[in-house]
Amino acid sequence: MSKPSVPTKEAIQETIEQRLETDDNLKSWFQHYNKHAWKNFIQHYAHRKSLALQHPDLHIDDFKPKNKAFNDLALRALEQIQQKKLFNLQCQWRAGSIDLPFVQVTYDFDIFGRNIMQCPFLPPVELDEVELFMQFLQSPDGYEWEATEWTDWQDYETFKREQETGQFRDTPDWYEFYDGRCGTGYLLNLPDNKGPKEEYYRKVFRDHKYPQMAKPRLPDDEFYKPYPHGAKIEIDFAKQFEDPDTAEIIISHIKYWDHHYSHETLDEHYEYLKKIPETFPMVPHHDWREALRLTVVQYKNERVVDALPRIWRKYIRDVGDDREAYINRRIASTSKDILKELDSDDLRHFYFDNILEARKLLGEPEDFDY
Repeated sequence: MSKPSVPTKEAIQETIEQRLETDDNLKSWFQHYNKHAWKNFIQHYAHRKSLALQHPDLHIDDFKPKNKAFNDLALRALEQIQQKKLFNLQCQWRAGSIDLPFVQVTYDFDIFGRNIMQCPFLPPVELDEVELFMQFLQSPDGYEWEATEWTDWQDYETFKREQETGQFRDTPDWYEFYDGRCGTGYLLNLPDNKGPKEEYYRKVFRDHKYPQMAKPRLPDDEFYKPYPHGAKIEIDFAKQFEDPDTAEIIISHIKYWDHHYSHETLDEHYEYLKKIPETFPMVPHHDWREALRLTVVQYKNERVVDALPRIWRKYIRDVGDDREAYINRRIASTSKDILKELDSDDLRHFYFDNILEARKLLGEPEDFDY
């Protein structure tokens, strides 16, 4: 008896897209996710389903670092301390309660955030801040701190929205820990006077210069929806929109490969731990895989805790005893790299030109005193 033919991923994709036009349940499922990612999801899911149907018997039930690394992580910890301090200043600057040298538009915080250790007006990292970060690393809140490498640390709009909704996804754990210990969470509740004014002036400029400009293709209600991505969502889709036998095959396929990829990570964790000569306890967890991962995380964090005071002492030598004089010196002889980036950043000049031109059109002073 010949095996039934397996539809191609293109045919599967076409079937799903056709059902999306007529099946209210399917349409309702997709409405939870950003519509600009639907096609990518369908293509990826069709690929998964095609492979799964080709191999229907593939079921889930078949299946010591150098000190320099920790020194580098300790330096990253100092950077995160400074990022939070800059963000707190951003909240106050947006509210109009403080002025900052070199800062004229909200985008300047992105520029200084990208060069955080060269930010001239930031107070230096103090020992009590280092000790607070060490407490963070030794707490469960700090387990994922290494994963924040690509965080947009000065993303004010996102962090403010997450605080208002209570749904924290992008706000760094360090920020929440800091606010909880230092009582600075109120800063995000300060009014944002600068941001909306910038948007208003930019809109005046756009409406004047590009009156026929199309509206943004990504409406606000879609922008904040999550993207359909990941094994859990694919499994949910299969359960709801495949017949039970097909769903079982697809789900088994997804779980198998998810399991396969997770084992690659587990192998990395195991190899990492094998190279460590000293003994230390495993982090308890009901899932041994998570216990292995958390043990690696905790070991790394403890080594960073060991390195931080040493790295901080080296860092603070250049500061001296007079902190105010140190900041004044930095402001007076601002890093050439910072000034060069401020002057050469095309997006910053675009904001400048938009705002100043809009103020001119409105008969207002051509400056940033608003």
